[in-house]
Amino acid sequence: MGFRVHHLLGAAAIAMLASLNHNAVASAQDQKVLTFATDPTYPPFEFEKDGKLVGFDMDLIDAVGKAAGFEPKIESVPFDGIIPALKAGSYDGAIAAMVATEERAKSIAFSVPYFKTGAVILVKADDTTINGIDDLKGKRIAVELGSAFAELAAKVPDSTVSTFSGSNAPLIELQNGNVDAVIGDEIASDHAAKSGAAKGIKMLPGLISNDFYAIGFPQGSKNIELVNSGLKKVIESGEYSALYKKWFNREAPKF
Repeated sequence: MGFRVHHLLGAAAIAMLASLNHNAVASAQDQKVLTFATDPTYPPFEFEKDGKLVGFDMDLIDAVGKAAGFEPKIESVPFDGIIPALKAGSYDGAIAAMVATEERAKSIAFSVPYFKTGAVILVKADDTTINGIDDLKGKRIAVELGSAFAELAAKVPDSTVSTFSGSNAPLIELQNGNVDAVIGDEIASDHAAKSGAAKGIKMLPGLISNDFYAIGFPQGSKNIELVNSGLKKVIESGEYSALYKKWFNREAPKF
């Protein structure tokens, strides 16, 4: 009798564990999966390392997903193809160091801002003729294709603007003397200079614009509020500041 009772209790315990495991699997399967586009050619925000997508944006969206209760799935898309893909509804969102501009807001929706930045001018290290945006008049300027900096460069009088896929290509054009200057992001440009990608190039002091990165969505997306709630939690918990310090070795600004 004792054996039978022990056997029955064992069976009950196994059944309970099986039920708990089933519920855990079901819970994991029920978690909402959101697919985000990114262009992994923009260190330190998003880039490939050892076959994995890494960077500040990648860490941030993971943290936001955990805080808001969704699983982010990341897919690589050329930067100039991200907005058309969002407009077509091919992705739930995009996190790709994207400046939230008024022009872009006509085509897609944005989350609350998550990163404060600005545009800078880069020239050859021995160039003494270009010291600010007024000196770019009539010059050859390189920018990343589809970037907000392309819009900025287009406003420079009599300039010739060349666009290139990826963030390093404009720098290479400048190194080779094919353009007179590059307009790019302050943080990314600083990273390029420190990593050696911008060898023989200097970044002029001062910002020529004040910008904010935001996560992009198709117009009318029901996921914006969910992501915004996650961003708020990550910022308020201090995790945002920790990620900022990790990737940029500086204190996160208030915005």
